[in-house]
Amino acid sequence: MIYVINNSNDPFFNHAAEEYLIDNFDEEVFMLWINKPSILIGRNQNTVSEINLDYVEENGIIVVRRLSGGGTVYNDLGNMNFTFITSRDTTKPQVKNKFEKFALPVVKALISLDVNAEFTGRNDIAIDGKKISGNAQYFSKDKLLHHGTLLYDCDMSKLSLALKSRPIKFVDKSIKSTGARVTNISHHMKKKMSLSEFRNYLQEYIIKTYDIKTIYEFNKKDLYEINKIAKNRFATWEWNYGRSPNYKYKNSVKYPSGVIEYHLEVENGKIENISIYGDFFGEKNIQDLEKILIGVRHSAKDIEITLHKIDIEDYIYGILIKEFIDGLMNIESNMGGE
Repeated sequence: MIYVINNSNDPFFNHAAEEYLIDNFDEEVFMLWINKPSILIGRNQNTVSEINLDYVEENGIIVVRRLSGGGTVYNDLGNMNFTFITSRDTTKPQVKNKFEKFALPVVKALISLDVNAEFTGRNDIAIDGKKISGNAQYFSKDKLLHHGTLLYDCDMSKLSLALKSRPIKFVDKSIKSTGARVTNISHHMKKKMSLSEFRNYLQEYIIKTYDIKTIYEFNKKDLYEINKIAKNRFATWEWNYGRSPNYKYKNSVKYPSGVIEYHLEVENGKIENISIYGDFFGEKNIQDLEKILIGVRHSAKDIEITLHKIDIEDYIYGILIKEFIDGLMNIESNMGGE
């Protein structure tokens, strides 16, 4: 096993680095990394239904879909992530739960710091019953990627707001995240450490545990290839939103101009079908507006660009473009959703 140095805080780069390592390195890998404020979406999740979209956009929080399954997690500069990449025996049936194998060294490192940590449930690490780490896995041919996040000194208020659940108006088969009582590791440390100090401690503990002899740092070729993967996959709308499972969506909002009901079917992140009903008034046929929106990404930005090409009041008197988009995106307007 080798230890790979990764000091990047770019979520797109960090997830691309995992893909690059699993596809190009024969050695087993251990890596630590820290993301700037971001939301990591599980591979099989519906991005739009998992995040507080308006808060995320207003605060410049990056959204990136992982290679692995599982639920949504929030990262900031108070979090740390760890990655193990190992070979797997494809000739034997896989054990259903191998999460504990990779989480255990982290648990033992915490215990060595007098922190009452334990592996719990399907894929979590907890301290005194409160979650501090979620783990997920991805399989690629004869390789296994296991990674987890560690809440060390995370801004819990932002975590709560970024992942804040709205009234569910989606009908789909995606995996939904479930709420859990969480805590920061730093609150349970008897000897106070900065995140940097904790990272160094965990790094040395794992290196010793696995008797790692080689410390590897990305060279120019590695960086070029990783940045290419980040640009072509992890930083794209198609990967982060377009790969969401197909879903149906409905919303009803009461505006001063009347009640509007939105009914959408979204496939590959784009509006496939849309029906707009209500007791509103308009000069032009509402079905013409529906046709204009078919094929547009279910994204506030793309819908806004499309609507600025027309006068929306031709179809619905007394409504602003922003109000209409809020209804389409399940963002509560000033009038309040129903």
